[in-house]
Amino acid sequence: MTEPDIPLGRADLQVHTAESDGMDDALTILNAARRRGVDIVAITDHDQTRGAHLAREAAARANHAVEVIVGSEVTSRNGHILALWIDEPIPLFRSAAATIEAIWKQGGIAIVAHPAAVMPPALSVGDVNRLLRDLAPERSGAEPPILGIETANPIPSARWRRGRVIEANRHWNLPATGGSDAHFHEQVGSAVTTFSGEGQDALRAALVAGATSGELGDYPRLSEIGLSRLLRQQWRGISATPRAILRRRR
Repeated sequence: MTEPDIPLGRADLQVHTAESDGMDDALTILNAARRRGVDIVAITDHDQTRGAHLAREAAARANHAVEVIVGSEVTSRNGHILALWIDEPIPLFRSAAATIEAIWKQGGIAIVAHPAAVMPPALSVGDVNRLLRDLAPERSGAEPPILGIETANPIPSARWRRGRVIEANRHWNLPATGGSDAHFHEQVGSAVTTFSGEGQDALRAALVAGATSGELGDYPRLSEIGLSRLLRQQWRGISATPRAILRRRR
């Protein structure tokens, strides 16, 4: 008998909604993901988890085929870090090492977002080298804490430096991921994390095993998004983290 083919999962591990500086609501994003063959999306609004929780609730109400990971894109002093499978927001403006430790304490997985990019704020290759020296080498627990590296992000400054990051990761040997960094539904799925299996359990197991890959796809042209929408999103982006801070203080 031949072995049954193992399906290849596709997850977009960096997506932003209108609860932060994205331009679309959760269902619009989930429907776009479904059309583009994406099985899982991580909602990673800036410095908050509200958008991700709302997206997961919307997916449950609609019995949607696309699964939602609750996450956040956290602003550390050294650059942006993705926090996946968390429940509560992660404190802002800490060192990268302290930010990652806080993610791990919630049982989450940390991923260095768009490394070496010029904008938005990102850890450089040298920053990652120092980070790996700063993090404690051993921890107890049923599952080891995971730090991944986003090797596929379609924003221009991350694309330009992608080769350098992939080369550096030959030495770091961190699980590789892909995320579209989508702020418009047209961008969803333009970079993905591929893994063997189906669903979040299989994705997490693949990250633990270092058996994921970051893949770049087609990125929409400006004409598909529209200049006015892009300018509105840029304005929203300036205020995303301040709004998240104010919401925490209420």
